[in-house]
Amino acid sequence: MSVIKLYGFAVSTHVRSARLAFHEKHLAVELQEIMGEQLQSPEYTRINPFQKMPALEHGSLRLYETPALMAYANAIGLGPSLETQDRVERARMWQFVGVAQNYLHPVGCMQLYFNSVLAPLFDMTPDEAAAEAAVAPTAIHLDVLEEALVSGYLAGNALSFADLYCGAAVDYIARARGGRALVMDRPRLNAWLAKLRGRESFQSTFPAMLLGTDHA
Repeated sequence: MSVIKLYGFAVSTHVRSARLAFHEKHLAVELQEIMGEQLQSPEYTRINPFQKMPALEHGSLRLYETPALMAYANAIGLGPSLETQDRVERARMWQFVGVAQNYLHPVGCMQLYFNSVLAPLFDMTPDEAAAEAAVAPTAIHLDVLEEALVSGYLAGNALSFADLYCGAAVDYIARARGGRALVMDRPRLNAWLAKLRGRESFQSTFPAMLLGTDHA
């Protein structure tokens, strides 16, 4: 099999979600670290014309958008499917992929976690007001997950794209100042995150540069 090249910044929850899917399906990927102005280069624009991350090259195939990459990993990899076959639960799985993209990431990750952890790490001035303002909506978002985790997973009775995408985001939220308490106050969510963190995929894809940076 030709080399699977995954383009993106390892810290990104979108990039990590794609990497999680490939890892769970026993597929090795070659991470090509790219960010900032590199995303606007002619070379990368040929891979992803929208100049966002992640994107993938596998032989002559070029793909972008995280759900597409996760679906591709599921299609070509080994092991249990990450997409439930039940029609209702499959719809719910995609629902929670959207929750991760539209709520957990922009608020819990990009406001709460970014200003608590990433801004200081990158020598940027944190927006403390933005971080504080993100706590209340993040709590509501996590309440939705808590209610959904009756079976121990977000869609059906097994690991799916929903758990990987939301899990990547909640893993960061729980490391932010104030975020850990939000997770620990929700027993189903706390147990689910602990279960995910115990998986080799979550341990292997946690960015090395973030080790020891928890501000919870």
